[in-house]
Amino acid sequence: MPRKPKTASGTALGVRIGRNIKSARTQLGMTQSQLAEALELENVTVSRIETGAQLPSIDRLEEVSKVLKVSLTALLADTSKSGAMSDMLLDVIKDLPAREKKFVYLLASAYAQHYKTGKKKST
Repeated sequence: MPRKPKTASGTALGVRIGRNIKSARTQLGMTQSQLAEALELENVTVSRIETGAQLPSIDRLEEVSKVLKVSLTALLADTSKSGAMSDMLLDVIKDLPAREKKFVYLLASAYAQHYKTGKKKST
């Protein structure tokens, strides 16, 4: 029977990391088995990491981030906090040239305006 995550802060961190790993994995269309194979782990280990029952080492997190093509920040981020998405976006664009950063900003701004306009019409 799977263990339920404890409420201690260490285990809460494991749950958050596991949730972020699962999200990045599914966005790539990768199965747990494929991730396990890429990391040379057993399937059950990936499952335990994704449920928060097992906290991976920082070295393992680096491997996971490379396989899933995301930053460590994305794996560690608490997306329930307001600044987490901003931090992740900054991390993603930090190495882009200024012109490309501006493009990403304008794209995000245009989308946000489009979304807000659509929300006003439907309410």
